[in-house]
This record gives sequence, C-alpha cells and structure tokens, in this order.
Amino acid sequence: MISAFTLVRVAPHKNVQVFERIKKLPQIKEATLVYGEYDVIVKTITKDIEELNRFTYSIIRKIPQITMTTTMIVARFPVHKHKP
Repeated sequence: MISAFTLVRVAPHKNVQVFERIKKLPQIKEATLVYGEYDVIVKTITKDIEELNRFTYSIIRKIPQITMTTTMIVARFPVHKHKP
C-alpha cells in the first residue's frame, strides 16, 4: 500500500467546489481545506505507485479548477505513543 499527501492549489473562489468533489473519491482517505499557499490537502491510499500515478494524472489533475498539485509519498507510517 502507498500512502501519500497531495497539496492542491485551486483557482480563486473554487476551493469549496473542488473540496466537495474530491473528498468523495474512493482513493481519498482524508481531505482538508486549508489557508495559505495551497487550498486543499488530501491523504490518499493506493495499492501501488502505478495506481497513485494514474489517480494523480488521470483524475486529480483533470479537474479543471485545480491549478497545481504537489504529492509527497509517506516514507514511514507514524507511530502513535499512548500516554497513560
């Protein structure tokens, strides 16, 4: 399994529209609207790098209001320490 975070830049005034559209995609495990250089951050899980590539290039980047993406593949899953 490949887990990745994609930072999404959206055309002005289209962030909510894009957010509502992409959060419904099955590969998206979490989506968050943010302020700053990017407009939406999404967490994806795909079976392999090829599926991640297909998803990024054939689905995400085909949404007309998306102007740029930056994808970061998770190197190591976080370890959550529980405090007593």
